[in-house]
Amino acid sequence: MKNKLTLIKRSTPTCPDCNKMQFILDMENIEYDVIDIAVDTDAVEKYDLSSVPVMLINDGVSEIKLIGVQPIEVVKELLED
Repeated sequence: MKNKLTLIKRSTPTCPDCNKMQFILDMENIEYDVIDIAVDTDAVEKYDLSSVPVMLINDGVSEIKLIGVQPIEVVKELLED
């Protein structure tokens, strides 16, 4: 099973780091789902968020939480595991 990536971001007010991480993922053609906490306000509590962006990498058994802008090499390596 391929690891699944979810990007948790905030669109209102605009989050520069969220936009940067989304841009990096898009430039690398990495597939991901988005949870926007401006729309899904329950996600803050559900995922125990204290800041954004957050990336969740799920392999179906466990979940890795990356907080803040991350080097794309780290994201790619975790997605390949």
